[in-house]
Amino acid sequence: MSDFRIRDLQPEDCRELVNMIKELAEFEGLPEQVKITEETLRRDGFGDRPFYQCLIAEVRNKGSQDGPWLTVGYAMYFYSYGTWVGRMIYLEDLYIKPQYRGKGIGTSMMTKVAQIGVENECQRMQWVVLNWNQGAIDFYKKHDSIDLTSDEKWHLFRMEREELRKFATLHNQTVVKGC
Repeated sequence: MSDFRIRDLQPEDCRELVNMIKELAEFEGLPEQVKITEETLRRDGFGDRPFYQCLIAEVRNKGSQDGPWLTVGYAMYFYSYGTWVGRMIYLEDLYIKPQYRGKGIGTSMMTKVAQIGVENECQRMQWVVLNWNQGAIDFYKKHDSIDLTSDEKWHLFRMEREELRKFATLHNQTVVKGC
């Protein structure tokens, strides 16, 4: 498929972005975990210090040469830092609507995020994938990605908001002020 384009997310795209985030969560069997809103995406993705960056993939509606563009996917990413390597880029989501998969759009989106990482002197790109999503695992391995769980035995941990709050409160007495 050659009639698609990739562009930066604009504030007016946030409604469609929420819809695609929900589609991805439904596919992953975790729809109840989506708490994000259009307003939150606008607040966090734009302004002086955005928390995330996002690319949108579009195709021509109904295959016409000059028709309107239809949003078919997104790649959300942000910058992080690794003490071993320095600058990193983290691919939060790569989602292409099912009927548009296998047409090179996902590869182009991932390539664009990689190019952005290289331009910003990132030393690595990281992401996670559910262990049952063999299609995604095969896609990433095809592009020379390392499966850290099987190859290096890393485990990913997280604290949800309530646990984070509890931990911060429990241990706040030991924090030295002014550091």
